[in-house]
Amino acid sequence: MSAGLLEKESTGGAIAREGFDYQDAFVLLNLPRWLAQSAFSHVVSEAAGDVEVCYFAPGGSFRRVMYEAKDTTLSGTKFWDEVARFKVLHETSPAEFGRFSLVCRNFNTVTSPFLSKVDRLRGVGQSFPASSPLVVDARRDILVWARASGVEVELAEFALDRVHFVTFAAEHADAAFTGEVAAHLPRLDLTSSQLGRLRERCKTLISHSSYRPVTRREIEAEIADVLGADADRWSVVPTPVRMAGSSLATEEMGLDIEAVNGPDRAAATSADWARVAADLAGVREFVQGATARRCVALDGKQRMSLATLLGQTFSATRGFVLEIEHNGKVFRTDDHARQDSAFFDGTLPEGQGVATGVACIAFPTPVSFEGSLTALGIGDLPRLTLQSVRPIDGIDTLNSAVAEAKAALVKFRSERSLTKIHLFIKAPSHFAMTLGHRLNGVCDLQLYDWINGTYVSTLLLRA
Repeated sequence: MSAGLLEKESTGGAIAREGFDYQDAFVLLNLPRWLAQSAFSHVVSEAAGDVEVCYFAPGGSFRRVMYEAKDTTLSGTKFWDEVARFKVLHETSPAEFGRFSLVCRNFNTVTSPFLSKVDRLRGVGQSFPASSPLVVDARRDILVWARASGVEVELAEFALDRVHFVTFAAEHADAAFTGEVAAHLPRLDLTSSQLGRLRERCKTLISHSSYRPVTRREIEAEIADVLGADADRWSVVPTPVRMAGSSLATEEMGLDIEAVNGPDRAAATSADWARVAADLAGVREFVQGATARRCVALDGKQRMSLATLLGQTFSATRGFVLEIEHNGKVFRTDDHARQDSAFFDGTLPEGQGVATGVACIAFPTPVSFEGSLTALGIGDLPRLTLQSVRPIDGIDTLNSAVAEAKAALVKFRSERSLTKIHLFIKAPSHFAMTLGHRLNGVCDLQLYDWINGTYVSTLLLRA
């Protein structure tokens, strides 16, 4: 068995497009759910499989979830033939094809024992860790059943790990579309008339999906057009970007930051930071290309260097808006309210004029950086100190603190003709993120994190 774009199984549907109402109905029903997934890029029909949903992955590649949609009740032989083809595709391109779904009107009694066992394991079984004896025993029982039924154990194990099984009746797709939009895209708040127009426009796009990919941007353009004067209801919806380890799901936009944010972060090299910065830039470029929306939702609880890098990556000068969640509060950078009073106690420039300087920012607890700067060999450089005892209790306070800090950094750079500043921040991380978001007009910044009782240089942010 082979797998490819030009094999018979891949080209038949594109040639005879008229007979594919079933899979088109499946795409229509699931389109709102896919659109709500931040890494969703596009959907295509009749490529390597009936339907492939494509998700952006760090590094600029794509991960594909493949669906085989059959408007029949599959026989046991056909069932395992489809699973075998999935396995070949995975082995041909494991980075691309990691997950599969077999969609049909029903499954027959030959395969139903296997499916009921799998459903049980994936349902209540998920309440147990993978190492639990109960889970281990359940997996073993499934494989014993497969062997007794004449199914290759390796094939059954592949199905258990990588294939989902879905029953679907196409005749209910049109009616169910309304509920799927409400469930997955609740902020649209469409009228019945608008829902009808959106459904028909999505159907038209889907009908083209065997000739070319249907992209997120196209679908969102139809949403904006249907909303008309209320298009802001969609344009302000943020794209979540998660900072995670290897647990990041296929559907989630984000990247693995374990090397610079995990327990071994003290050993992170400049190459590790460069990789993270490059991957983040790739995420930014995908968002810029995939959607007209420019709001990005970020977790504000990050270490200082990563927070500053995130803010700079999705900077205001590139047209981005940040929606930052920090300790249960949400701060949006398109809210420009400020307080009248000064946030910092004063700016204290010190030292002689050389090309490199130091900036130390600390609040709500003022601290001395003297010992750390001396240990790093930069204690004699010109220094800017910004300190305060005030907390950030709202967007107006955050904006005031960021505006004052940026203005002081720009002035410090200009008056001392600096080309590089060593930046130390001991403050809430959403301040560092927002400062990075607005850091245009400042020179190169060498960032530092407090790791194991000392400051460690991390990332050089280029102006």
